[in-house]
Amino acid sequence: MGLLTALVTLPLAPVRGVAWVAEQVAEEADRQLYDEASIRRDMLQLELDYEDGKIDMQERENYEEQLMERLAISQARRAAWEEEVRPSDPGMPPLEQEVPPREEVWGDG
Repeated sequence: MGLLTALVTLPLAPVRGVAWVAEQVAEEADRQLYDEASIRRDMLQLELDYEDGKIDMQERENYEEQLMERLAISQARRAAWEEEVRPSDPGMPPLEQEVPPREEVWGDG
């Protein structure tokens, strides 16, 4: 970006900043909504609430259906991401096994 372009677009900097912040907030909300660990915790809490009598069967079934939909979307996104990250080769181990333990990388322990 040249100096002239930077000077001309300078008044738009706050707008670009607000748009960037809004995008970051939306991405984080999406990440939390479709986080598998969070969904599984919610499922466990749902079961505990049902067993304690805090919710009835209808509420449990409705919420459980929503959680299962979120989990399916999360797993589909992860599978799509893994396909993008590395080519599909049946002989390759799953992505989780390719990352060495922290001790091997940093020499800890």
